[in-house]
Amino acid sequence: MARDAAATIGSRFLLAALILATDVVVARTLGADGKGRFTLVLLLSQLAALAVALGLDRAIGVSVARSVATARAGLGNALAWTALVGGAAALTGLALAAAAAVPNLAPVDIAFAALALPLELLIAIGLLALLGRRLLAAYNATRLLRRAVLLVGLGGVALAGLDVPAALAMNLVALTVGTALLLLALRRDGVTPARPDGSLLRDQLRYGIRSWPGSLAERLQFRIDLFLVNALVGVTATGVYSVAASVAETLWYIPTALGVVTFSRVAAAGLDAAPLTSAVTRVTLAFGLVVGAPALVLAPFAVEMLYGAPFRDAGPALQLLLPGIVAYGVVAVLSQFLLAAGAPGRSTLVLLTGLVLNLVANAILIPRFGIMGAAMSSSFSYTVTALLMVVAFHRLSRQPLRATLVVRRSDIRRLIERMSGRANRRDGRGA
Repeated sequence: MARDAAATIGSRFLLAALILATDVVVARTLGADGKGRFTLVLLLSQLAALAVALGLDRAIGVSVARSVATARAGLGNALAWTALVGGAAALTGLALAAAAAVPNLAPVDIAFAALALPLELLIAIGLLALLGRRLLAAYNATRLLRRAVLLVGLGGVALAGLDVPAALAMNLVALTVGTALLLLALRRDGVTPARPDGSLLRDQLRYGIRSWPGSLAERLQFRIDLFLVNALVGVTATGVYSVAASVAETLWYIPTALGVVTFSRVAAAGLDAAPLTSAVTRVTLAFGLVVGAPALVLAPFAVEMLYGAPFRDAGPALQLLLPGIVAYGVVAVLSQFLLAAGAPGRSTLVLLTGLVLNLVANAILIPRFGIMGAAMSSSFSYTVTALLMVVAFHRLSRQPLRATLVVRRSDIRRLIERMSGRANRRDGRGA
């Protein structure tokens, strides 16, 4: 667990750097208006892919762990689903492009979102398949390479002085490269697509549909504020607020990495992994508090320095987001436990509650306070969601709340011992 977590956390630091660099390049190249359009298009394709997946991504992460034969049939189901359902959804999106159904987006923007949809769907399913097969190195490499290709491509767009469509075209290239890499990794593990298995697909959908509303609700809770800011304030404000959101969410990379490893462990061990999950959660919360405190102070200066004066208002919005971001870190771990332990309904109920709170708060606060209202709404809903998820985990696992939320001296001691042991090994090799 420690070895896998260390590798995944290390890759998340690299991923965080790539995402931040990409965000800065987009902001400085396209400006606040273009940044808003680019962000909304990516969100549209990702949300649409999640919607048409019907939880198949989560289900395949559990089913492929059973055997290579099951994994091959599951991958065959995934490819067929992507071709039929994802393809139909993409065609629908292309039809909607003529109507420019989203405020402040051009038809070409909607078309790019539609073209990205099947690739986003296949990547989402494939990444969970890699986790189910415990191919964490391939999982991390796929995410890193995809972001690296996008960053390099956007750098070329910036040098050439190109516009939003060119940036969106580079996103399609990055998605294609990521898809090819994960399929290659599965093939090396012996998981080549078999003929679709209807019986297995029904089992996958029965499981997936129970987790699907929660996954969709969680993603909407993260992103609905951007669409509401776009509709109520404008696309330029959306670009500014997207900077606050993306910087704040860098604090989730460590919790998400630990949640990834937790999912792979709980999928095999079930409720026996509850003590381990409690330990991971309390360390996650402590990390968020330690990192979030200085970020709260430095946010306005750091944001303006990186992104420039047009994005100055993102700094105060980031400060308002941070309390909820830190609290939500525990959800990244505990929701993975509930999903892998076969209790997706509990996670779904919590995440749907959080989404409703977010929608109500945003509807009240955005018209009055603009992006600051969106930040306050998200921070509030994230905090409540975290509290409810802790309660759901406690009731299922019977783990004491203190064991889940309060760091122990033994945790710190073990961390120091591990770091000291690694330092001694390095000194020994150097000698």
